[in-house]
Amino acid sequence: MDHLLGSVGNLENLVAILHIVPPAGPTLTTVQEVNESSAQLRREHIATAAKKRKFPSTGAHTADRIVTQNPTRVDAVYNYRPIDLAPPPITLYHPVFAKFLQLMAEPQIFSDEELNNAQSFITLAVAYYKEEARLEPDGLVSSADTPDGFSTITAIHEVKLEIGDGGSDPIAQGECVYVAIYSSNEARFIREACCCPAFIIGMAGPNIIVSGAVFVDQLVAQTLTDYISVVPRPSQDGRSPLDDAGYRVARLFRALKTCIIDLDEYYSELVQNIYPLPAPPIAGVLGGCRSTHGSTTSGRILHSPSMISPHFTTYRDVSGQNVVLTYKSRLIPEISMKAVFIAEAKSESETATVVVKFAYKYNQEAHNLLATASPQQAPKLRYCAYEASVRMQVVVMDYIEGREVDDVLTQPAHIESLRWALTKLHADDFVFGDLRAPNVLIVDDRVVLVDFDWCGKAGEARYPSDIALGTSMWHSGVERGGLVEKAHDEYHFRALTKEDL
Repeated sequence: MDHLLGSVGNLENLVAILHIVPPAGPTLTTVQEVNESSAQLRREHIATAAKKRKFPSTGAHTADRIVTQNPTRVDAVYNYRPIDLAPPPITLYHPVFAKFLQLMAEPQIFSDEELNNAQSFITLAVAYYKEEARLEPDGLVSSADTPDGFSTITAIHEVKLEIGDGGSDPIAQGECVYVAIYSSNEARFIREACCCPAFIIGMAGPNIIVSGAVFVDQLVAQTLTDYISVVPRPSQDGRSPLDDAGYRVARLFRALKTCIIDLDEYYSELVQNIYPLPAPPIAGVLGGCRSTHGSTTSGRILHSPSMISPHFTTYRDVSGQNVVLTYKSRLIPEISMKAVFIAEAKSESETATVVVKFAYKYNQEAHNLLATASPQQAPKLRYCAYEASVRMQVVVMDYIEGREVDDVLTQPAHIESLRWALTKLHADDFVFGDLRAPNVLIVDDRVVLVDFDWCGKAGEARYPSDIALGTSMWHSGVERGGLVEKAHDEYHFRALTKEDL
């Protein structure tokens, strides 16, 4: 019902009343490229495959998702469904997603207008509706237009009458709409210039869920909330059920409104870097109708990055110098969830090749212990700190040319080097936790340890619950959430060297 948005004041800023029809039609002339990077070519390969998908209303059905959400498909959306499609953290690619999570978590005071809007929305959202009188139409929130008329999209909104109605999950359908829009010919200018950030808002009856989406070297979507029920329920903070529901809704609406405005400003600035080249006007086609996104004419991007990289690009080193990072490639592209990159780090005094790692936790003290040892047995650590804009630890270290252990260490010098490094960690009461071949690099006549994510103090450090157990590579005492023990490190040392520590 159209009166719903009008009755809740500023909610119309969050979800526009526009019907989305997926892009379709003939291939049109697009950007004239001279030297496309391999990363750009990969993304265009993904877009080409995605154009062959069914319309979102059909493609979101479970039977079709089983086909498209296959890890062997280049246009699969990395959203943890199935678990093999584990994405890199979406917060790496645009700060708006970290900001949304922060706004949803931190204490806030809401205005009378915000709370009034929230209560009005709850009253309408908890009612039941017939199919011909929908709670709210599907739609999108558009932002700045490119010079050739493509409207950038900041949010997509999909609605089902109730959970289970409509044959598909609203978030799944929203993902399909996102893929259709940003893989279209009309979107190529934007696709070449940025990660195409957008929010996806799914609503099933009185339940709302929010996801974020980006187009990097994979299509990525990550849920940012659970289903938020606006149905009043018992509260533990001294509020009545309806009062508490009002605050939940007010928090969600403020976070969405704030972040969608941020994306609108982002896209407005971005399109200033795009200008058209002369070309015959060609009308875009959407579902047989003239496209609201305009035509796809030839054009040029003033600055097209060689790869769509993390937004974290500057830090201050120990001397106070500003260091600028230029990302070159992913270090482990075959593991989609691994956020590790090779980059150039440039300051006034030097330019160096570095590895930039984004980790949920990292043991800086243990890394430095080996990095400052003689001989050096970990890469030089240039920066290690929690960054709120990505909600992760950012670790910058020297890039070291080395090779992984094939199976076991055979050279006595390499075995003694590993023994010395592990003994030094244990002497300071550290346990390494993940002393497997990929984390041991051979560099000349020594070894270098990398990946201090699980490293910690003995009796304190614990294994994560997502550790890949079930193989003989782990000590029999290793458990999900269990303590990391020195005996476990000794077991891995024995596996790598065929000797006791």
